[in-house]
Amino acid sequence: MKKDLPPPIYSNQPGTWAHSTVNTRLPEIAQRVIEENSYPDAINEKLSHLIADIWSHAIRFLEDQHAPDQGSWEEYINPYIGQNWLDVPWFFAEHYFYRRIMEAVDYFQLGQDPFAYQKGQGLEKSTADIQQLSAFLEERIGEEENSRETLQEGLYFSLWGNQADLSLWPADSDTNPQHSSQKTIQDHLLANDMPQILSLVCDRPLPLQRMDLMLDNAGFELITDLALADIFLGNNLVEIVVLQAKAHPTFVSDVIPADVLSGIDFLIAQPQPATNSFGRRLRDYQQSGRMRTTSHFFWNSPLPMWQLPPDLVEDWQGSSLVISKGDANYRRLLGDRHWEMTTPFPAAVDFLPVPLVALRTLKAELAVGLDSDRIQEAANQDPKWMVDGRWGVVHFSEGE
Repeated sequence: MKKDLPPPIYSNQPGTWAHSTVNTRLPEIAQRVIEENSYPDAINEKLSHLIADIWSHAIRFLEDQHAPDQGSWEEYINPYIGQNWLDVPWFFAEHYFYRRIMEAVDYFQLGQDPFAYQKGQGLEKSTADIQQLSAFLEERIGEEENSRETLQEGLYFSLWGNQADLSLWPADSDTNPQHSSQKTIQDHLLANDMPQILSLVCDRPLPLQRMDLMLDNAGFELITDLALADIFLGNNLVEIVVLQAKAHPTFVSDVIPADVLSGIDFLIAQPQPATNSFGRRLRDYQQSGRMRTTSHFFWNSPLPMWQLPPDLVEDWQGSSLVISKGDANYRRLLGDRHWEMTTPFPAAVDFLPVPLVALRTLKAELAVGLDSDRIQEAANQDPKWMVDGRWGVVHFSEGE
């Protein structure tokens, strides 16, 4: 257990992003689930009740008693039973909401992803960007003499791919942030440990044994993450890539194993040769065992990363590098707490036994590893810099 922790973030302060999320965004997401699926009236009624619960009812235990994670959720909910949704830790409230979505749509019996429409649209509407990324990979995969530069570009692609977040910007939205030049990319990086990462991966006589990639969003972000895996594997920077996915749909677009398969199928089905080749390389990595996807209910839990369960701790003993993608995984790393933003990133994640990279665009009011002058610059340029997804960090910790 990590000691001397700052207090958790709560959502009961009007004007904060956390308050807006629980009070406004979560009901809107539940309403979109009703509109974008053809569920029977009984399920839609449960979803409507969930919306009402957020505003006017207390936290309760789950009712899908035969779900595989039901016992764990009883433990998670017990400290907050009977409390208002705004008066419990924000990280708990959000995960509890998405788990209530699973209950309402009877996910563990029916197996229907309530966010499938948004995920599919996220791919369809990013076809041009996928083609451009595939063309880049076609030129660079196999050119090991340029692997350092290629890896750097792949990490940046993966970082800014995190802007494609369907819980904030639905697939039909034209307001999601984009950085269209190298200058805007660099200008919007608040912390950048890229040299240490490149040194760890590239300045060694043999490839890394294993790299674990904690996935975040489906759609275009997943494609950028698969591109990063392609660079690691295709340029012989690592022997094995393990994709860590969620055990059930959550945060609208978070990746479950089926999304990896459908994303690869989408690439293979494209008529452009470079995109098709990209998908086929990924399929080959899967079939050879060099890339595999796993899932764990811990990634759907409201627990902080320092409560990583023993089976994951044991599994990660075999990893040479873990890359954490996105805002929710970053919040888990920090326990979703009010850290002093100048706290060094390695000090905040000193409980992990493995080298760690965090690629994140800011979508929540917490951060570490920032310089005080850089904080002031960002605040002066953008009043919403902590939540609008336009600013990013590349963090590195060597581990224990």
